[in-house]
Amino acid sequence: MKQNNLTIAHKSDGHVEDSQSEQPLYEILKGLPKPEARFKLNAAQKKWWYWFGYEFIKTKQISELDLIHLQKASFWMDARCQAMFQIHKEGYDGLVQTFKSGATNVTGHVSIIEKADKHLDEVSAHFGLSIKDRMKIKTDVQPDNQLSLFDKVVQKLTAAQ
Repeated sequence: MKQNNLTIAHKSDGHVEDSQSEQPLYEILKGLPKPEARFKLNAAQKKWWYWFGYEFIKTKQISELDLIHLQKASFWMDARCQAMFQIHKEGYDGLVQTFKSGATNVTGHVSIIEKADKHLDEVSAHFGLSIKDRMKIKTDVQPDNQLSLFDKVVQKLTAAQ
């Protein structure tokens, strides 16, 4: 397949190689851009933008399309911090609501933290930021001349026939 005068080779394992360079097929961000005004981030969220952004840049796999994930991480980390602040301010009462009937429920602040944690885990998985996420992304690389265990068994079976 030809694309922008580059020959692209598709391997059976889904790996895509560029025959003329080792650059990925998309332009990675070399530096972190300022958050765009259309993201409508407040000052605290901008702080998280830069904090997460520099970590994302270290992965060397972030493109401009990934900035929406950076916005998501900034928003939810700020929401999580605000909820934690309220819980600490109110003490134990910040964790549990007690109604006149005696029934109890977790507060909205706890629910926000749970929701933020879920969204932050998704962003982490997207970029492979945690040890667990990096292990999921990591693939075994073997030389082309090295056979897999399955290939060795097939060779022995065909040689025996």
